[in-house]
Amino acid sequence: MNTNTENKDITANAAVPQADTSEPIDFTYIENARKPVGELGGTVLDDMNESHAALTEWGFAHLHFGSTVLDVGCGGGNALRLAMHQDPGAAFFGIDYSDVSIEKATAFNGEAVMSGRLSLKKASVSSLPFGDGFFDTVYSVESYFFWPDLPNDMREICRVLKSGGTFAIIVEMVAGDMSDRFEKITEHLHMNVLAPEQLAEVYRQAGFTDVTYDWDKEKGWLVMQGRKA
Repeated sequence: MNTNTENKDITANAAVPQADTSEPIDFTYIENARKPVGELGGTVLDDMNESHAALTEWGFAHLHFGSTVLDVGCGGGNALRLAMHQDPGAAFFGIDYSDVSIEKATAFNGEAVMSGRLSLKKASVSSLPFGDGFFDTVYSVESYFFWPDLPNDMREICRVLKSGGTFAIIVEMVAGDMSDRFEKITEHLHMNVLAPEQLAEVYRQAGFTDVTYDWDKEKGWLVMQGRKA
């Protein structure tokens, strides 16, 4: 599904929330979006948990998780909490390459971790610590911008999916339709932000089929899905 309503005055949150778009950009704060570290990184993750909740719920409304689910770039852990609430019967896994993110996500979902329903690991998307065909669903919220080698990393995700499994990306920054403020943030953080058809082509080249997306341009939200043949 492709929703494509025009609205050039988009002011949705970027990868890191900035409450007032008229204020100067705090680049020290924003740099923790790429890899949260220390106390400031923890604050950024707390803010992301709150500011990305509505986007995440909207994106998840498009998905059917299946029995095994992986969150790539799990950040502060709220996406995992929302996903577990949506599908109480599934087993969930999360990876992030930030120590602070794993600590925050663990604390945020302590009961699920203790019960064994959620497993969290420090790892890179470029080398996922799972066997071939392990997951029914893999998703990533506001993360692919920072991946070191997007084509390779997409193939790595395809590897760990079962045949017929789904990979979904949920974001609120889309190339060609961002404010000047978000363009500056993207440039400063060296973010690889793609337009929908560009991202869809990366999906196809990585081996995914049935690539579809829903783009709510009024809110600046995009969810894209592809299926492993």
